Amino acid sequence: MPSVSPIERVGKYVNPRDWNALISDPDIVVIDVRNDYETRIGKFKGAVDPCTTAFREFPYWVENQFQLTEPDGEMESDGTIKRKQMENQEQKMPPRVAMYCTGGIRCEKASSFLLSKGCKEVYHLEGGILKYLEEVPKAASLWEGECFVFDKRVSVEHGLVQGNFKLCYGCKQPVSDADMEAPEWEYGVTCPYCYSLKSEDEKERARARQRQFETWGIIGGPDKGRSPARTADGVGKSVTEMSNSL
Repeated sequence: MPSVSPIERVGKYVNPRDWNALISDPDIVVIDVRNDYETRIGKFKGAVDPCTTAFREFPYWVENQFQLTEPDGEMESDGTIKRKQMENQEQKMPPRVAMYCTGGIRCEKASSFLLSKGCKEVYHLEGGILKYLEEVPKAASLWEGECFVFDKRVSVEHGLVQGNFKLCYGCKQPVSDADMEAPEWEYGVTCPYCYSLKSEDEKERARARQRQFETWGIIGGPDKGRSPARTADGVGKSVTEMSNSL
């Protein structure tokens, strides 16, 4: 992210209970500031998805794909205005933008950046998606799907109840039950989202890591740094056995 200072200037905070009214305004462009693996499993209805793989790509998307003009018609899902509407269109005031992310942190920088690029009205969801899912009843919600979280829950639903997604330990992306039935799925190695991106050497290293995990337990756990205890036949004890012996 280019040099921006959220301390000096950020967008206007919007309480979760006021969020629905804001994003239902047809003059508001709603932007999901998260990455593609997060937006894939859930987002707000009608939100523009920048399709970034990392937050550092957001400024490039703003400057090269997101049009800082007031559209006269419909906006494409990638944030660009349809070509026929862009022809002979004069530059106008930047649109009113509402943005959101998981907990609100990324929006601090993103809103500051948009303001620095000339947007006059930038709003962001206070407390992020998590606060919205906590406070807004499912019956009144405009959220669709589940929210990816960076902890053991992987995803959450309304009320912050643990969701249905698991994690691919090969690429750290969320996977569904259907994904785990795909031929590209190999536990601890690959999933449909990373299988074609990994070389055979990378897959073999992941298999070796998974075998190590299954043999010795959690890497970096309580026995990290110790020589694994071994049985008479030379096979390492399980983490449970070693923990009980301490």
